[in-house]
Formats: sequence, C-alpha cells, structure tokens
Amino acid sequence: MMSDGRLVGDGSWDLHVQVTDLQVERVLRVKSDLHIGGVMLRLVEELGEY
Repeated sequence: MMSDGRLVGDGSWDLHVQVTDLQVERVLRVKSDLHIGGVMLRLVEELGEY
C-alpha cells in the first residue's frame, strides 16, 4: 500500500542518526534485514560531500 509516496507495511522504519562530530542529522529508511555495517555504509555514502 502507498501513502504519501511511500510503501507502507513493508516492515521498514525511519532511523534518525545524529553525527555529533559533523553536527549533522540524517534520516535513513531501513528494514530489519539491514545490518549495522549496511547502515554505516549508507550513512557514509549520503555524507560523501564532507
């Protein structure tokens, strides 16, 4: 089911991450099958401009 342009009911949620050293906050959409290494990789790719 779609709601506000997002798939609802797929088991995912918004993970709010704050990187204090860079003073930035990001929201990553994750599922339970994504391990912490995958979360870190996605975060680093998103923060690549630093």
